[in-house]
Amino acid sequence: MTLPPDAPAQDVLARMLAFAEEAAPLALRMRAAGLDMTNKGPDLGQALTEADLAVSRLLHARFGPDLIEEETADDLSHAAAAALLARDAWTFVGDPIDGTRPFAGGLTGWGVMVAACRAGWPRACVMNLPVWAEDRAGPARIDPAEAARGILLAACDGQAFWAPTQGGIRAEALRPLERPGRRTGHVGWLSVTAQKFTLDYGRGWFPWSEGGTISDAALLATGRLDATLSNNRLWDLAPILPLFEALGFGLFHWPDLTPPPAAFVDLFDAGLSAHDDLWMVCRNRDQAADLAQAIRRAEPVTGSAEGG
Repeated sequence: MTLPPDAPAQDVLARMLAFAEEAAPLALRMRAAGLDMTNKGPDLGQALTEADLAVSRLLHARFGPDLIEEETADDLSHAAAAALLARDAWTFVGDPIDGTRPFAGGLTGWGVMVAACRAGWPRACVMNLPVWAEDRAGPARIDPAEAARGILLAACDGQAFWAPTQGGIRAEALRPLERPGRRTGHVGWLSVTAQKFTLDYGRGWFPWSEGGTISDAALLATGRLDATLSNNRLWDLAPILPLFEALGFGLFHWPDLTPPPAAFVDLFDAGLSAHDDLWMVCRNRDQAADLAQAIRRAEPVTGSAEGG
């Protein structure tokens, strides 16, 4: 199903909201019924469930050929992605379930997310974290799908929004979301970052992560983090970047603080990955400069330890 190339941003937002409120209940029902988790090939860090594939199919059904999404992007070249994203028409970038391991493991840091891109950059987004508000006062459990409480985050036309959800559906209307003013001293520190970089705690920055890009974005947007980092894949960053920008956060390259390229796709290599690079998401250049001084490139592991 395609949208007219000149569809207003508000119509695009409505389409993404409808998808997110269909996909999240689907994922909740499948999780409650029980899931088997596998891995994408030999890389044990890339988890997969049938729910990922079901939401992937839903993405294709709702956005048609104007879509780039994780589960079917293996054969998409950098040039093809660049051509799609550069159009004046809308191109959608989705991650069926971001945080598959927390999802399958009964934790809270997962959700569905999609971005709408135009003229080379993500312009609007919707993220639905349907169990984000889970009660942590007692032992962890998986509630019935209809009882799950979470949060929906969105951005469009430079404005950020949020709403509480129940069963993956908005329980209230969207309301404006303002950038948090308090400082926590914590920075998002996902596992893919930790494989390449280390953090000097003596500089006053401390890592916090709940498992996935979408939960990292929710922590930053709701005032739990002061900044975060990105060296993930194209479909990890596109659905969260409009929210960050609407809240007044910017991308700064580590360690030289240079701004991002004019074309979003140029943040990524031929495999649409930024694993060998690092971008800081900060309030301003001064904050980025301070955070940059706390980050070190990890030393490569060489040889093996000898037994005594």
